[in-house]
Amino acid sequence: MQSRLGAAAGTSLFQNKKKTGWGRKATAAVLATTVLASAGVGAATVASAADDPAAHWHGANYVVPPANASGDWNTWLGSMHDPNSSEFAWCIEWGTDAGMTPSNPGTIADGNAALFNYIVQTKQGDTSQHSAIAEAAHRLFDPRYAAVWDGNGPAFGTLATAPTTAGPRAAADQMIAEAQANAGPYRIQPQLVIAPGGKKGTVTGTSVLSASGQGINGWAGTATLNGPAVWAGTNSKAVNLHAGDVLPEFIATGNGKVSVKIDITGAPGASVVKHKVPGEQGMVVTSGTTTVSGQSGDVLVTFDFQPKATSTAVTYVEAGDKLADVLHVNTATGSANDWAFVDGKNVPAIFDVDWYYSPTKLAPSAEVPASAKLHTSGKGTANGVGDITVTGAKNAEAAGYYYPVAKFSKASQPEGLRQYFTADWKAGFNDPNEQTIVKYTPEVRTKTAEIADGKIHDVITVTGNNPEVKLDVVSKLIMTNAETEPAGTETAPADAQVIATVTTPVTGNGEVKTADVKVPWGKIVAAWDKGDNPKLYWQENIVATESTKPWTGKHLLPAETVKTEKPAIITEASENGTVPLDMNDTGIVSATIPTGDGVVVTTKVEQFKFDNSTDGSAQAVCANPFYESPWQDVTTTTVTYPTHKTEFVGTYGYVETLKVGVTENGKTTETVLHKGKCGEKEETVIAFPKDVPPTPEKPELPTPEKPVALKAAVVPVVPAGNIVAVDNSTPNTAMFIGGGALALAGLTLAGIMIVRRRKTSAEDLVDTK
Repeated sequence: MQSRLGAAAGTSLFQNKKKTGWGRKATAAVLATTVLASAGVGAATVASAADDPAAHWHGANYVVPPANASGDWNTWLGSMHDPNSSEFAWCIEWGTDAGMTPSNPGTIADGNAALFNYIVQTKQGDTSQHSAIAEAAHRLFDPRYAAVWDGNGPAFGTLATAPTTAGPRAAADQMIAEAQANAGPYRIQPQLVIAPGGKKGTVTGTSVLSASGQGINGWAGTATLNGPAVWAGTNSKAVNLHAGDVLPEFIATGNGKVSVKIDITGAPGASVVKHKVPGEQGMVVTSGTTTVSGQSGDVLVTFDFQPKATSTAVTYVEAGDKLADVLHVNTATGSANDWAFVDGKNVPAIFDVDWYYSPTKLAPSAEVPASAKLHTSGKGTANGVGDITVTGAKNAEAAGYYYPVAKFSKASQPEGLRQYFTADWKAGFNDPNEQTIVKYTPEVRTKTAEIADGKIHDVITVTGNNPEVKLDVVSKLIMTNAETEPAGTETAPADAQVIATVTTPVTGNGEVKTADVKVPWGKIVAAWDKGDNPKLYWQENIVATESTKPWTGKHLLPAETVKTEKPAIITEASENGTVPLDMNDTGIVSATIPTGDGVVVTTKVEQFKFDNSTDGSAQAVCANPFYESPWQDVTTTTVTYPTHKTEFVGTYGYVETLKVGVTENGKTTETVLHKGKCGEKEETVIAFPKDVPPTPEKPELPTPEKPVALKAAVVPVVPAGNIVAVDNSTPNTAMFIGGGALALAGLTLAGIMIVRRRKTSAEDLVDTK
């Protein structure tokens, strides 16, 4: 028997795919359900087919001339063939275009059509499976497949039960079972789940299901939003997806209904087209691949959102600089996906910033305090989450605090965009990082006080300070020999010694005085002793605060300097007179008198009798004092020494001594500050006889180069502050007495007393430092 099949020459359009995978392009399979005609026609062709092993279970190329046809039809046929019989059934024709099949088509869209589409789509790429595909095709579409052959027509019954067809039958069983689990018609049922607030949502139900409800892998598709929404992170309404993907959130871009449609391409079809050629054959053609679509229901979304910001102001600027505030813009939810997206871009949001001025620091508060005055404003536009910088229309001016307050107002937005925003928003006053400071520049004028009671302090006048800020003025008392400079110097002189450092608090502006500092008399006296006249001066510094700049004073400013000078004493003796004459000496102390605890300045005078003359011819010789006053403290610049009396005519002269004792660390050091000269005019007193009127003039007495050598002199022991004389003789001249023994005794006594007196005087004047 010979099949009577006709088809155009062609190649297979099917592709080799995984069992559960789908091809991207539709292919066709043509099934001949009535393929056997009368016996004895074309026996040679059949015999050659029987001899071809490939014809047993696979497929082969045959040239099968159909009846009433001309030309060669090169046909790729799948075989269901029992080699133990003479019956051949050519049942599947591959590569036949549906448009070239015979007429009278009819569509089959039942379950078997879907199964066969799946089998052809997933198995046709393996030619070894063609016999099984043919087996499956006849099972699904030919009602005579399992019928017992009656000797007429196709021998399907024989083939269906022949032992030699067990392999294709088993493979067909597996194909049909797999198709029953995975074949279409396919469905996808997406659903939208809206989040609280209605501004975003998620998609569920993105799995593709077979007719049996089995989830299918290996597919690709597109998810497209309908309505006022976009996919988060894409700003697009459509995204690609594959099996197993999780779609991103969708974000509302308006108020209204939103749905999603998912389209899957390349799925096996679910129908076949059956063509019938009366008296010849029947063919079915698969529908190829198809698109599977799923449409969700609608959900309502709201698209408005609340913009807000935290801010960071520039901390410090100078007067005249711009005021700037960096706004860290965000949504109230903290998600950038909540920002409204319209017409392919984010909706712009305009922020306003107001700067309030206060000369002093103000506390944080929800509202702007009444004491803060509006200084300037500025605007900035945010096109999404991120930072923007807003600058004020006016620059910073006076020193003090500038507080930026950011706000968002729907009324400030373009009218067409106001619908996208939920409400107004405003930051607090003096929120963290929201103050800009123009620092105050304190200025200090200082004037040192004079030394009083051994102490010294500085008077400080502060201007230009923050009225509420406490400054610490650090004052250094420095000793130097350098001269002052009218404008001061930036650095200390090379010999500068820091005597003390004191810190004086000053709140706001005003005048204060530093703590008293003890004058370093020990250092000063030591410098005097070397011939120097050191100076004490103050130098101040102010440490910076949050709102004030540092300040550094200059060195050696005249108003900050106290000069010290080694003191001297100028004395003047009492007037000339007649004996008995009361005499005394007064002194004026000049320059710096050391005072204070641990410091004692004392003075005394010694009076010397030059000779008995009254005519101004005496020579000034100060060898042994005729009178010596006790040491007395110097507490003022005027000194009056004790009055004493002389009954002896002659010319007298005073010599004054000034010394200081400084006690430091339990040790006292005495230093002679001044010693008068012998024979000074103002220190001379002439005692005239009783009957001689005194002259007021005081002579300029010659002073010998060297003291006159004493000859036999008798000097009585004179306790300090007293006068004792043996007679009217001159104490500086030896008195001769008759009798050698007496003269010798007197001379010996005089020598002893001279030595003793000199010793006493030397002890009184010794520098014990």
